[in-house]
Amino acid sequence: MGRMMVATRGLGEAGSGVAILNPAAAEILQALLDLGGAAHRDLVVAYVARRRGIFRPSDALRRDLDAAFAAYCATSDPRGAGLLHLPYGPGSQRWALTDQAYGLLRDGGHGAG
Repeated sequence: MGRMMVATRGLGEAGSGVAILNPAAAEILQALLDLGGAAHRDLVVAYVARRRGIFRPSDALRRDLDAAFAAYCATSDPRGAGLLHLPYGPGSQRWALTDQAYGLLRDGGHGAG
């Protein structure tokens, strides 16, 4: 989780207007990073649940993660300054890191520009 803290702090310092992450958004970011940058929403929810030690995600967890994703899904443009986006547009169930977020998180906050 140290890499996530460095990288997300770096996003805010870069002047991108990204707010401090809530824990659910940070879990989504970590899950997407671990899953290669993009995955179906249900897979992300299941991954977060498993990391929390939960066998079957509850509806409450699903709603919390949906809300956190929506709050940080500022743009559907993967080249934008946001963290998360819907690569197939509104209504899509595939979640993804933006190109900027993926590069920054993958590199652990080093070498991002």
